Amino acid sequence: MKKFLQLSILFLFASFYGQNISDYRYIYVPSEFSDVKANKYGLNTLLNEKLKQKKFMVVAGDKTQWPEEAKQNPCEVLTAGLRDTSNMFKNKVAIDFVDCNNKTVATVEGKSSIKEFEPGMREALEMAAKSIAVSSPVKQNIAVKTPAAQHQTQAVSVEEASVHKPDPKTENKAEIFSNGNLMLNRIFISDSQFILANPNNSTPYAIFKASTKKDVYRVQLQDGTQTLGYMEDGKIIIELQSADGSFRKEIFEGK
Repeated sequence: MKKFLQLSILFLFASFYGQNISDYRYIYVPSEFSDVKANKYGLNTLLNEKLKQKKFMVVAGDKTQWPEEAKQNPCEVLTAGLRDTSNMFKNKVAIDFVDCNNKTVATVEGKSSIKEFEPGMREALEMAAKSIAVSSPVKQNIAVKTPAAQHQTQAVSVEEASVHKPDPKTENKAEIFSNGNLMLNRIFISDSQFILANPNNSTPYAIFKASTKKDVYRVQLQDGTQTLGYMEDGKIIIELQSADGSFRKEIFEGK
């Protein structure tokens, strides 16, 4: 049971970090992708359009033309790569988003049932783009790591791990909240971020990121919807929009 919980939390963390594309404002789309098969059917132009529709600023290869913020800190920029992952039955694409340290922040995939190559590949790309949340940038506290810095970080991590061993009594402990139908774990990612997660689902129910107002959070739901949430009398409250445009509260109480 303990091992299952550890694996569940690992998958939740992986999913959480996969949602972080929206934390960026700038995305660099190369004029040609490393996957030669992806350089067809105007996919480069289509990807640019879809990212702009999601409120991202797409930057070109000439860094002298980048906005000042992006020039001063390249770690504010994600690089998008496109791969043709089609098989004999489906036209499929994968979009990889890589940060300044060549770490993959997220990969989104799309597929099409259209058998013709050009319309099928374009539809697959459109389907992949639908899973990308609208840009809601936060300051990236990332620096480009040199090989020496990476080695030093690893050494410090090992040393800290040997000193700060988790207390067996508190290891894997999570707070449980319920809205009457769902029983979710609250798992803290940092001092300013936490998730509500169902241990039986690899995707977090909701991701909470602190706003500038105490106890008020920007929330991304499982389907990519962006909304607000807040703490009130120890309860977690999420604002949900109804079909008529009005808002209702979803209240989770601690158990």
